[in-house]
Amino acid sequence: MTLSGNSEIQQVIGEALASRPYSHDQRAVTNVTAVITVEHDLRFLPRTLASVLRQSVLPSTIVIADCSGNTVQSVQTSFEIIPTVAEVYQEVPEPQRISVQLVRVTQAKSFADAVAKVLRTAQVDTSTKMLWLLHDDSRPADDRCLEALLDAWRNTPTAALLGAKQLDWEGTHLHAVGAYAASHRVTTLVVDGEPDQEQYDTRRDVFAVSLAGALVPVNTVTAVGGVNPWFGTFDESDDFCRRLCRNGKRVVVVPQARIAHRRARWDGVRSKGGEPINQDDATNTSMAQLSGEQKYRYTDINALWWPLAWIAGLIIAAASAIRLLFRKNPYRAWCTLCMPWIALCGIPGALSARHRLKKVSIVPRRALAPLTADRQQIRQWHARIDAFNDQCNNVVLDPLATAHLRARLIRRWALAATAALLALICTVIMYWGILRYAFADTSMYSNQLLPTDATFRQLVESATTPWVFGIGTGIPVPPTPWLLVLMVCSVCTGGHVSVAMALIFFLSAPLCVLSFWALAGVVTRSDTVRVLCGLLWYGCALAFGLYAEANLPMLTVMVFLPGALALSFKAVGLYRTEAPVNPRSSIQAAAASALMFIPAVAAEPQLLLALIVIFVAFLVFVRRHRLMLLLIPFPAAVALAPTLVNAVRYGADGMWRQLFGDIMVPAATVNGTPKILNLNALIWRTFGIDAPQTWSAWATPDGIRDACIIITMILIVIVAIVALFRPSMFRACRILWTVAICGFALAIVSAAVVVAVMPYGVAGGSVLPGVALAACGLLGSAALMAGSAVKPFNRLTEETASSFPAGRIGRAAIAVLLAVATASCCWYGWSIAARDGVGITGSGLPMVARDYLDQQGDRRILALRGSGNGTIEYSVMRTGRGDLIDSSPAYRVSAAYGLQHDTDDEQLARLSAHLLANSDDDAIATLSDLGFGGIYVVTGASGDISARASEQLLANVTASQGTQSVVSSTDGTYFRLTLNATPSQHIDASAQHLVQHSPWRSAWLWCLGIIVVLYCLVAIPRRHTAAKEEQE
Repeated sequence: MTLSGNSEIQQVIGEALASRPYSHDQRAVTNVTAVITVEHDLRFLPRTLASVLRQSVLPSTIVIADCSGNTVQSVQTSFEIIPTVAEVYQEVPEPQRISVQLVRVTQAKSFADAVAKVLRTAQVDTSTKMLWLLHDDSRPADDRCLEALLDAWRNTPTAALLGAKQLDWEGTHLHAVGAYAASHRVTTLVVDGEPDQEQYDTRRDVFAVSLAGALVPVNTVTAVGGVNPWFGTFDESDDFCRRLCRNGKRVVVVPQARIAHRRARWDGVRSKGGEPINQDDATNTSMAQLSGEQKYRYTDINALWWPLAWIAGLIIAAASAIRLLFRKNPYRAWCTLCMPWIALCGIPGALSARHRLKKVSIVPRRALAPLTADRQQIRQWHARIDAFNDQCNNVVLDPLATAHLRARLIRRWALAATAALLALICTVIMYWGILRYAFADTSMYSNQLLPTDATFRQLVESATTPWVFGIGTGIPVPPTPWLLVLMVCSVCTGGHVSVAMALIFFLSAPLCVLSFWALAGVVTRSDTVRVLCGLLWYGCALAFGLYAEANLPMLTVMVFLPGALALSFKAVGLYRTEAPVNPRSSIQAAAASALMFIPAVAAEPQLLLALIVIFVAFLVFVRRHRLMLLLIPFPAAVALAPTLVNAVRYGADGMWRQLFGDIMVPAATVNGTPKILNLNALIWRTFGIDAPQTWSAWATPDGIRDACIIITMILIVIVAIVALFRPSMFRACRILWTVAICGFALAIVSAAVVVAVMPYGVAGGSVLPGVALAACGLLGSAALMAGSAVKPFNRLTEETASSFPAGRIGRAAIAVLLAVATASCCWYGWSIAARDGVGITGSGLPMVARDYLDQQGDRRILALRGSGNGTIEYSVMRTGRGDLIDSSPAYRVSAAYGLQHDTDDEQLARLSAHLLANSDDDAIATLSDLGFGGIYVVTGASGDISARASEQLLANVTASQGTQSVVSSTDGTYFRLTLNATPSQHIDASAQHLVQHSPWRSAWLWCLGIIVVLYCLVAIPRRHTAAKEEQE
């Protein structure tokens, strides 16, 4: 009977039989049956069948167990061989028939379970004494594999199981040559992947062998209760061999029998259901591996000790997880943490397996000492594994190549450090008046940036509590995410918040140069282009007015956004390197990228919307490492969790608009009024340039300066467009252009979103975050045109041909363009350095008022300022200055859409108006009832303060009952409220305490802290060797 079915597996078997070589050197043994299991994945079955059919000794029956379910009914065929006999002239050789059966197997739990089920339904000859077990991906590596096993069986008739040497699919590198017992586990003492040089061929008696390619006597299977499928395919052979050894039987490895084992499921190229998986999309099988090892370990211990073993397992799992995170293996770390809980679910199966072991155990452990690996052997084995991995994973460089790369490294970092130092010096020169007083009891401020006098504790409370303390007596809205960044910086300054603000302001200059220098290094290795790109990025920060207005959130974006994007490219191996080093993916870079996105997104939450689209583009353009890419923006989303939850929960009320705000106070020159901007209007608003009305306006010095910026930016956009047609780094260019398009779209949308209602009118969102994102993409694409720009390392002593002159000319042109653009931006930034009132102040409430506030955290003072035209401005003071930490974009959006009804803030507005109109005892009494302990009337010489209104306000407050003037100066007058005793003067903080002790707040902070710590463990660089790839 022949195979005539249409199923794929039948066609594979038919082709293998048809292509079987005709030879008289083969013979068949009637007492051996070969069993081959196969699933949906048929990629390796043809070679396995061909190798089996080429054996010098063939089994009389070959049973193929189809576990895929595609075989409806069993199919059988056969073929004949004519062996060569010794007396060929005296007797005619008799043909021997080989039976080939295809049998359906359903619901097999493991390899051995499939073998047991197929033997119950297959037509196996009763004379069968031995089973030759094979996976579809484990083929005999030579033609004498089965012959070597049968010879070993005849020479060692007491052997209960004979295993083969396990090699890779090509049959040249080792996987295992038997295994030895260790501390509740088995170990091969073979370095997986080392070349097969017959160095282990003296092994005979071992503790365990793999069932793939093993020769198993039929009576062995029934002697110890059979193979337990509960252990799974990976570890069922170890348990089976353990029971054999504990039962006094011999397990023998036959090194001369060589099995080439692909280990498809172990290596993740086959799914749990048996489906094929491409090598590039291989899954991580750590969960199954660790689960099998854990099953073996627990069943090797007396069940009475399991509770203590489980508690110890919790501690060991935590320590192992941390170690694996340091080794940049986060998924295996997660699997390790899951193991103790998986063990609880496997107790019934473990009890059954333990019972099987005890039932057959007649040999004590100490009698198995020759089959046990001691500590010295295991230490030597680990040392050989480490040495082999170092040799395989690292690029081995000769001294000349190492010297070349070291010289390039020194030059590259020297130029980068010089550019960063130049940016720092430029910033210090422009704002020396701020730096010289930054470490005194002062604070930075500008027209948009509020000063601060907050303590570190107050900052932590504001950054981590969904409560704004300085509006009325407090309102429940999400905290401003950027305060987390300020909190971390304040740790670096010893808890001095105002010093941390100055630190961000000045160190942002060199850091943003280095950040974009790293991003430019993704697409080019030209030192000149990279340095100029970094300086141009700093020049953009100047030209955008970020230093002129002390826009600390946007400076945070300028520092972290390019670096985060650069590390994202490096995470997927999409970057340029210098020969002889090759790019490779890096989970460490992915973790570092995720951490760098946190401050950028916390500073400007609207960036998260664009980053979602950008990472979707990454998934499209980069087919590998998709899970790693999805985990990069996760920590940033967790950091913004209160804001995101509030935006979604109250999205119908318009609270989603808070994503487009930041901690800066909206200003007409930056935010403007909400409207859809065209490209021209977007450029004017970005640089704060008034649109010229006539052509003659361009002839002025300011017009020439503005024209230089516009022209150079247009040329950079043109160069970026040309980069799209460059075949080299095409995927990187497409991703960078996706970044640019998302940035422009975000800027246009942000400009049309209402984020606040200010005295000048309705304020729109800032376009700067989107423009900065777009600038990252455009400058990166322009830098890509410079190419590799590095002369490859060549060991030949003779002079090599120079590169094509057009490449050098192109790089020189790009360098000149970048230099001109940098000069134009720095020129413009220098000219507007004092445009937005950036400065430093030490003024605030009088010392007596500050002492009063410092005594208790729930004390408040009302500050009033008459601004003329019958208007009054008020502010709730809980520190010595109107504080930055109480600036809330969420509150501004809610107030703009009328979501704040009947709040204490509205009541304070009415009371302030009453005091401006006339003396009002009831207003003072109401203030005292709210918990306020004083009033501070500002009377300075500022241009926006009305002297007449100030005098009227002072007279009315003085004439009101329950006030006492304490301190008066040219800056203002402080009144103490005397209706209530000082100890009882405090606001009602019950709602605030309820929010602070909310389980949701605790859960968010714990989750954020754990996630950041885990990502930090992965991102921390390991010890590097000289041969490893240089870090950029």
